[in-house]
Amino acid sequence: MAKFFYCTLIVFLIFSGVLTSESYKVEKGDTLFSISRTYGITVDELCAANKISKSDVLKVGQVLTIPGEEELQASGSSGTVTTEYVVVKGDTYYSIARRNDLTVDQLLQANRLKSTDTLKIGQVLKIPGKTQIAVSEQENPVPDIDIEITDPRFYTGEKGDSSLLWPVKNPEVTYISGKISGVLLTAQKQEAVCAIQAGTVVFSGLYRGFGNVVFVQSKTNHVYVYTGLGSVNVKRGDFVTKGSKLGTAGIDSFTGKSCLTFMVYENGKPMDPAKAPRG
Repeated sequence: MAKFFYCTLIVFLIFSGVLTSESYKVEKGDTLFSISRTYGITVDELCAANKISKSDVLKVGQVLTIPGEEELQASGSSGTVTTEYVVVKGDTYYSIARRNDLTVDQLLQANRLKSTDTLKIGQVLKIPGKTQIAVSEQENPVPDIDIEITDPRFYTGEKGDSSLLWPVKNPEVTYISGKISGVLLTAQKQEAVCAIQAGTVVFSGLYRGFGNVVFVQSKTNHVYVYTGLGSVNVKRGDFVTKGSKLGTAGIDSFTGKSCLTFMVYENGKPMDPAKAPRG
């Protein structure tokens, strides 16, 4: 029980987000859209916090204020209501989600759809506001590991051994580092994502910016984090064995490709997923 409580406490902060404002220094290639996506806010909220307009040109080294939940609530920005969108020719889930500052998973869940469902011209979709997304996350609190998901992925260029046991079969393994440390795994469309180590599911559900997420805590107190899933087959409290299907691979909101991000933590600190216990 103590270990389970510890992991639940640890994993809560991994995706808890920022309550108060923080600063971000603009890097080459940054845009208002990419920064707002990274921090799970809208472009309008980012502009308002910095008293700039959407037409302003960002400069490398410029310091921006990233509003936290307290600031958004005080300004009334976090109370967005659901709107509707009518599908037109050429639309895809990815293009609609990106246009509305959402992930594909958020759009699908709001409309009770699957990524395999075909869009039809004239179809009316619900576009969830920030309040609806936040409520969904609060109903299934995330466990706590001391990392932040607000930073963009940094690709190191290092490739991993695809012959090892991974959550998907024969993936291309790309290491990512920084505040998010782990690997990006390519996958087939809707490929089954399976546990590589037995353990207890301590979180399962949707989290803004990362799609569907599953945390599995092993008996050795390692925490296996499977993120960006298109669907989830397990719930909090389930015990899974090696090879158990956790869900399916989702569509990455940045690349539009089928993949997932996989991380492993030992005593609350990230470790090389290739060296994590399997079995």
